[in-house]
Amino acid sequence: MMASSARSDSGGTRPWTASVVSVLVGVEAVALLVAALALFASLFSSHVLPVAGIVFGTVVLAGGALWLAAAARGAWSGRRWPRAAVLVSQAFLLIIGLSFLQVALGAWGIVAAVIAVVTILCLFAPPTMVWMHRTRDDPAR
Repeated sequence: MMASSARSDSGGTRPWTASVVSVLVGVEAVALLVAALALFASLFSSHVLPVAGIVFGTVVLAGGALWLAAAARGAWSGRRWPRAAVLVSQAFLLIIGLSFLQVALGAWGIVAAVIAVVTILCLFAPPTMVWMHRTRDDPAR
């Protein structure tokens, strides 16, 4: 573990904290895509929302899934731009998780909040910050 963080300072090896960020955000992207597909599938069964609402919701969820997938890939590659995308998505996930605690979905709220907190902590870990703040002319980039 120490060897990987020491080598990440030189920009060569991805730190485990950056891998955790990438994997957790990737899992969130898959979850959003599953939600989009489930919402779309509700068009073909009994549904409460109007058709336009289902189509709009599906497009928004699928777009969010693509955005998170791109952010996960960017964090995996050590790009700078995903930091803001990941931070904003984790803030939303934390808000959603905490609001789930007030309804019958309390266990899911705890899971969502823990994932958001772990991702934020790993995002701001020094090795991840070094990994994601390398310069463009860095050969490891």
